[in-house]
Amino acid sequence: MPHLSPTISRISRRVCAGVALAALSVTALAGCSGSGDETTASDGTQQVSVQLGWLPNVENMPVLLAQENGHFAEQGLDVEVLPGGPDVNMDAQIAGGNALVGLLSAEIFAKSVQAGSGLVAIGAEFQTSTSAIVTSADSGINEPKDLEGKKLGMSQTDMPVYPGFFNFVGVNMDNIEQVMTGSDPASLASGEVDAITGSLANQPVVLEEQGFDVKTIPLGDYGYNRWSGVIVVRESSLADETERAEIISVLKAMRAGAEDAVADPQAGAQQIYDAYGQQLGLDLESQQKGAEVWAEILQTNTEDTGLLKVDDASLADLQTFYDANDIKVQATDIFDLSVGEEAFA
Repeated sequence: MPHLSPTISRISRRVCAGVALAALSVTALAGCSGSGDETTASDGTQQVSVQLGWLPNVENMPVLLAQENGHFAEQGLDVEVLPGGPDVNMDAQIAGGNALVGLLSAEIFAKSVQAGSGLVAIGAEFQTSTSAIVTSADSGINEPKDLEGKKLGMSQTDMPVYPGFFNFVGVNMDNIEQVMTGSDPASLASGEVDAITGSLANQPVVLEEQGFDVKTIPLGDYGYNRWSGVIVVRESSLADETERAEIISVLKAMRAGAEDAVADPQAGAQQIYDAYGQQLGLDLESQQKGAEVWAEILQTNTEDTGLLKVDDASLADLQTFYDANDIKVQATDIFDLSVGEEAFA
């Protein structure tokens, strides 16, 4: 979800005016495009674009706080942040040159590479699955196997996630009644379904705000690490000395933004709410609670590498996800670890 400073006017205050989303429940955004890859401003700063994977909100704290707290500027960059959304082909934005750097989910990235996009990953924000099964505290559903014989509410965007997961953990999905409920958690609160699919920082937060006692079953607890916020660039950009240097600068600034998010997620949520709250209909309390969750996920599985950085052990973990979903790529072939090594030396 549903992703700034005095220069916020450059960051898509164009975020397509009139777009509305309630709390953390995001529905739509018309496609917005950047003004190109990179140019040099009159003051010598490099103007580049970064493509979000979704609309601006606390999920995107590494990028948004890098902007809000001046970390991009410290790296000599004037960054335009491009919003994502259901009507934006994020991989095409990057591959086509509208953005120098962008964020994709692990499977969209891999399939884009398979299709010949020429993209390569250089890091990842969330190195575990942000997906979870959400149910009521007294439902008796304590593990995925307990869903057999029950009704599971699903959104269209979650449909690609769960067949591989259930197969991975030995659950027969045919024994689960799947109900297309969308991402709104109301179907669980009303008792229409026994559980729903969702994001750790979305549906559980919304339900708890409504006084609903929830239980979450994170997919990552079962070793199913569907990464999101994979940091992606064009291979050709890494071969260009100037663009490679800009990419490294973006990565450094994003880590600083991620560190800000981890250090004080409440403050980060307030900054993002101040920048986007009125425009996008964000709810401050939901953003603050969600920020706590996203900050925790940012740190998961990064103890040995540091935030955003990927190493060979990380890729072995990601390969398990690709294999479970029959995505025929080798993670080591579609990531360039040298960029992270240089940026975070």
